[in-house]
Amino acid sequence: MSRNKNRVSANKVEQPIAPVREQVTPFNFIVPTEVVDLPSKGEFYPEGHPLHNVSSVEIKHMTAKEEDLLTSQSLIKKGLAINKVLESILVDKKIRVDDLLIGDKNALIIASRVYGYGSEYNVKLNCRHCGSEFDAEIDLKSFEAKDTSLSDSVLKTEDNTFLFTLPKSGFEVEFRPLTSRDEDFISKGKNKGTTSLLKLIIISINGQTDSFFIERALQVLPILDSSMLKKAYASVAPDVDMSCDVVCPHCSGESNVEVPLTAEFFWPNL
Repeated sequence: MSRNKNRVSANKVEQPIAPVREQVTPFNFIVPTEVVDLPSKGEFYPEGHPLHNVSSVEIKHMTAKEEDLLTSQSLIKKGLAINKVLESILVDKKIRVDDLLIGDKNALIIASRVYGYGSEYNVKLNCRHCGSEFDAEIDLKSFEAKDTSLSDSVLKTEDNTFLFTLPKSGFEVEFRPLTSRDEDFISKGKNKGTTSLLKLIIISINGQTDSFFIERALQVLPILDSSMLKKAYASVAPDVDMSCDVVCPHCSGESNVEVPLTAEFFWPNL
């Protein structure tokens, strides 16, 4: 049997091995990514958070998958469409959208719009001089992080919170930047006034952290104090500066306006 085996081997013709060709399929396509700078530079996230001292994050370009999320009526009604899109495009899945500071979330929303549909944003504005409505074309790439340099009246603590002494009552208030979760809480709440906002940002008043004490103090807080506290918050909270200079075509009046993010923000007129 061994001789037959050798005979077969001797008569066998070696077949050339065909080169292996890489199969090109739609599944080989890699979605491009971009790096987005965070207005907070990661300063206000606690130790252990994936964004602690992280100045930028990587996001994927939007695809048809994200467009489906944006048009989902159930997500739109629940106010979850934008959050779901951000969850989908964030490369680091350890980052939770609810934990993002509002300013950082705004930066990601703007960047996703730019990389998805382009930087041109057509929006209707109202002239402050003549009251006329006019169409304006805004370049979203012109938006930059706000200048949040501290003033003499606002102090930053080692815990990345802020201290501000109210001018009328003399209360020393410790406050913090708001997160996406806080923003959703305010938008879905019945009371969306100043008190609701201040309850969320205030950590302590005169060193008292008890919520009952803070609520009682807010009930008697002079309007001047609440107004100045909101201004102090706006001056130091990291965010994107969405203001721009525009000229009214009707009266040629010049204005610096805050650009609104309307329903057309993710649906440009292409």
